[in-house]
Amino acid sequence: MILTTGQPFWLTEHGMVRYPRLEHDLTCDVAVVGGGITGAFLGYYLTKAGLKTAVLEGRYLGGGSTSASTAMCQYELDVDLIDLRNQLGIQRANDAYLANLYSVHALHRLCTQELPVDCHFQYCQSFYLASKQRDVNHLADEGDARRGIGIEARYLSEAELLERYQLLAPAALLSDDTAQVDPYLLTHTLLQTAQQSGLQVFERTPVQSCGVTNDGQGVTVQAGAHRVRAGHVVVCTGYEADNLVPRDLVNLHSTYVVLSQPGEATALPTGTAQIWETARPYLYTRTTPDGRIMVGGRDEAIKAATFQNTVLEHKVEKLEKQFQELFDCATPFTRDFVWGGVYGETSDGLPYIGPHKDFPRTYFALGYGGNGTTYSLLAAEIIRDALTGRQHRHAATFAFDRVGGAPA
Repeated sequence: MILTTGQPFWLTEHGMVRYPRLEHDLTCDVAVVGGGITGAFLGYYLTKAGLKTAVLEGRYLGGGSTSASTAMCQYELDVDLIDLRNQLGIQRANDAYLANLYSVHALHRLCTQELPVDCHFQYCQSFYLASKQRDVNHLADEGDARRGIGIEARYLSEAELLERYQLLAPAALLSDDTAQVDPYLLTHTLLQTAQQSGLQVFERTPVQSCGVTNDGQGVTVQAGAHRVRAGHVVVCTGYEADNLVPRDLVNLHSTYVVLSQPGEATALPTGTAQIWETARPYLYTRTTPDGRIMVGGRDEAIKAATFQNTVLEHKVEKLEKQFQELFDCATPFTRDFVWGGVYGETSDGLPYIGPHKDFPRTYFALGYGGNGTTYSLLAAEIIRDALTGRQHRHAATFAFDRVGGAPA
């Protein structure tokens, strides 16, 4: 599957980071299949826990969906809390929001206290705009629900938005517990830091098959001409894992992003805040450390495993127009980068993390939805705990057998 099109900014900014191919058979405790940001988190956390771990990537580390990610690290999910309660029940929905809130702060601790490289983690505010007048009451109720579980979300009226931020919307929720990061730099920092403690990392090493060994005590991973014998395997191939799990669990979409020239974000009346909206699909914006404005959206269901440049051009023109319509003031925006990427969406907006009944000695870390970075961190913690004999407090929330999910 083609996962990106255009010119993803992060990849251009940092250049391709290279790792060796697997050139020999290998034995390890855990084989991690997939080398995007999820595989990097798994490699880092499992190695830190003392497990001999190998990461296997079929193409280039961080060169797939990770390179196209906007890395907006929000506690807010694609499904509002009051709607998620109707799907999963009050407690499970509350747990999902609180888990994501926890992961934002856990990412902050990781980036500022553990990793040796500045991955441009930055706390910021988030405006969740009512797209239509009919969404105002829903947004007020959503704010009440969030505050009821200890999440601060301030309700702003149409007049307040216009007077204080020059935003044109009927209402909004303003949150502080939001962040952003450089996903490509974070991926390689995780991998390279863990390599110093023994993590083995291989690219251009496509995996053809995984199977339980005859004695039932391990897994054999066939990667080209070589075999990896592991105690367990973790599948984190993201949107290319749809051939391993039931297809009705995830819907694949394409999303599009346009990035401005450096420095133009300094003119925004909302500063470094992220902006998104109640419409589905939604428009979303963030800024970068060098003052660029990143605008994404115009999502659509994937009809074929490819992108067309003519579609990309049409989409980004629409994005630029939508962005300008957010504000009651001139907002300079000079296009510099455009790209598209694939993402997966589940019915409840949550990822699938953990074991599945049809795949012995296998764990999945599938960060579907708009919160891939925070979901990846949660997946690494949950699977680390499972492999070291502990039960993570949020494991059941994202399991395959949650209400509305698939049998485990």
